[in-house]
Amino acid sequence: MEDLNFKFLKNLNILYVEDDHILASQTISLLEHFFENVFHLDNAEDALDVLASRPIHILITDIGLPGMSGLELCENIRTTNSNMPIFITTMHDDKEKLKRAVKLNLIDYLVKPIGVESIKKTLLESLKRLQESSALFVRINNGVSYFPLRWEIQVLNDPIALTQKEANLLDLLLKNKNQALSRESIERSLYPNEPLSESGYKSLIYRLRKKIGKESIVSLSGIGIKLITTTP
Repeated sequence: MEDLNFKFLKNLNILYVEDDHILASQTISLLEHFFENVFHLDNAEDALDVLASRPIHILITDIGLPGMSGLELCENIRTTNSNMPIFITTMHDDKEKLKRAVKLNLIDYLVKPIGVESIKKTLLESLKRLQESSALFVRINNGVSYFPLRWEIQVLNDPIALTQKEANLLDLLLKNKNQALSRESIERSLYPNEPLSESGYKSLIYRLRKKIGKESIVSLSGIGIKLITTTP
């Protein structure tokens, strides 16, 4: 069973944020035994850009980074993503910082340099967390399945890619399944720092509806939109 879990990791993308390039090189070599795609950056600001542009499934970040700290990076991510497994690395036990980290629903913290057994244990816990949160697979109806980690749906087993905003909207609708969401709540969640035009709002809904099926998203006049699923 453990071997099957590690085999599944190959399909996931991991982002590793560490500004010590010698240490990073050693850890990347270790991570490449488990992951096909390992992305490395040395600062939190660039990490946020990558997180916004491609599906990242697991994050490892140093607690102390130049500019935005690792903790600030985690706090930023948690405003929009409560399920991504995150764990932090540190050179020593900084009790005050780690106390602050507890509130961020992190998987664990690892003291550098990271050892094989400690990272194996943490990665297995990450997979468990993803499974418990239904982050690996969601059935929308009998013909449509959603794979949040890949920003992808399958319609009768044919894969269809979603954009980040389409995936974010579907995630939001799933969290509020069978409840109406107003345009204001959607804009507040998906576009907190930029205005959403009427045409942009309609276009986003149209594109997602076209991909998952028109009957799955209903519009309620003067109220908003609602996701209708045919599965529990």
